[in-house]
Amino acid sequence: MFLHRLHEEGVHATLNLHPASGVQTFEAPYAEMARAMGQTDGKYVPFQITDRKFAENYFDILHHPLEKQGIDFWWLDWQQEAHTDVAGVDPTFWLNYLHFTDQEREGKRPMLFHRWGGLGNHRYQIGFSGDTISKWESLAFQPNFTATAANVGYAYWSHDIGGHMPGAIEPELYLRWLQFGAFSPILRTHTTKNPEAERRVWAYPEPYSDIMEATLRQRAAWIPYIYTEARRTYDTGVAFLRPLYYSWPEQNEAYDAKNEFLFGDNVIVAPVTSPVDSVSGLAQESLWLPQGEWIEQSSGRHLQGGARMTREYSLEQTPVFMRPGTIVPMQPPMLHVGEKAVDPLIVRVAALDDKQQSSYSLYEDSSEGRGYEDAAYTRTELSASREGAVTTLVVHAAKGSYVGMVRSRAIQLELPGDWPPTAVSVNGKRQELVRDPKASGWRFEGNTLTTIVLTDSFSTAHDVTIRVERDPKLVAQSSLLDGFAGKMVDLRRAYAQMNDIWPVNDLVAASQTGDRIGYRPEQALQEVKALPGLITSAQRGVEEFAVREDKDWKVAPKPKDDEDAAAQHRKQAANQVRLKRARAALVAAAKN
Repeated sequence: MFLHRLHEEGVHATLNLHPASGVQTFEAPYAEMARAMGQTDGKYVPFQITDRKFAENYFDILHHPLEKQGIDFWWLDWQQEAHTDVAGVDPTFWLNYLHFTDQEREGKRPMLFHRWGGLGNHRYQIGFSGDTISKWESLAFQPNFTATAANVGYAYWSHDIGGHMPGAIEPELYLRWLQFGAFSPILRTHTTKNPEAERRVWAYPEPYSDIMEATLRQRAAWIPYIYTEARRTYDTGVAFLRPLYYSWPEQNEAYDAKNEFLFGDNVIVAPVTSPVDSVSGLAQESLWLPQGEWIEQSSGRHLQGGARMTREYSLEQTPVFMRPGTIVPMQPPMLHVGEKAVDPLIVRVAALDDKQQSSYSLYEDSSEGRGYEDAAYTRTELSASREGAVTTLVVHAAKGSYVGMVRSRAIQLELPGDWPPTAVSVNGKRQELVRDPKASGWRFEGNTLTTIVLTDSFSTAHDVTIRVERDPKLVAQSSLLDGFAGKMVDLRRAYAQMNDIWPVNDLVAASQTGDRIGYRPEQALQEVKALPGLITSAQRGVEEFAVREDKDWKVAPKPKDDEDAAAQHRKQAANQVRLKRARAALVAAAKN
């Protein structure tokens, strides 16, 4: 019943195995296993995986009955010894092969979780990197470790997100580990048996909990992209998470940028692996971007590569960079992967350069069975282009088929970091500005300057063309938008600090700029032009408050007793910290 309920909730179940321990006398299948092996001495059945008789009984008696009860896949552990009764056969490698092929024979799509068994073992298991220590140094080691595994074809390292031991972890470190995990092939939290080892994101204090949740939601949204890249890895043998030198082999900097990696052809990720500054609330990262233009996802800044640069990131920001025109297919929120059809299909397109064309081939299949080996899948070509002030997306008819494929769905186009449209059409039909996010039409998200177009449902057997027109005069002033999303992040940080002690009117107004643009997109130019002045006024307002605050403390009544004095001191110290952080956030907003 328990496993049945898990499956109803969309949860797949696994059990952790220590096969090298053999079958102990206290285990339920001991008698049957001992009888099958012809063992009558009453002692445990030793692990002999290279013995054909043992291997057959290992699956038929120990594993297949549990699979019938609802165990979906196996997590093998504790195979550190590298010898068996057959010279040259490593038990880890051999177990990975046996479990993988056993599932193949059952008609399943093989899924196995185990340790690395050596060269060639990349064909079978999703790996885990062992019992890591919950320290910043462990996190800092993992991006390069994961990326360079591509050199031996190993595309699916997973890690104990948050570390394994001692298990207890500070919120900031766990958050940054999750952010790295969100841009890893496999995202998996795990820890040792420690009541203080918390991995439930909702159990952490704010602001960490909200940011952790947003990180997991972003990961879930990117599943169509990640799944497509996994298929590309299967077809080419080249891991989609890989070092930069795969694409820039002649650049020395590509070998030195050990904390950065490609996540597909046009996305670079550089996870934050050090804590934020205690005053500014920002983590400083030294980065190298390859030659050409890159768009920083968290800020909307357009950066020119070819040199090292220093960038700063708040807790909610992950350094992710995209080439102009990069297309990322995404899915709407779900309780779990596969809960429902990907409808609408979300297509996010990074700002295109004029005259640019880009494309991406979305891969979909049933996610079950081995039909993908025999062309039981679909490919949907996504084509984006820009001509002057007009951006066009074509979602081409799906090619191929599989059982359960989506026959019709809506499309949601997202164009971040650009001016609001003057006209939008879908297959030639004009679309209206709407407020309801579930209604077909277009709307504008002001904090990231994102045009969002939601279509009606269309057959996947036909093309869908979305055309977005903008005012050419505004497009000529697109440099005004550079870094706008980052300014909004910084202003909200400053507002959060000052709102606890004293609301500064111009800071409130500045932090709400994106919201106002969302309500009235036609006012975008005026709002964007007014923002630098509001930031300056907000800085002045914060300093004026600091002066008043200092004077107020000097004339404040003397504390009644030591307890009152301590409370006043704590309040004054806390306000000073908030002031410093608000100042730092406003400086960042002015620079962004």
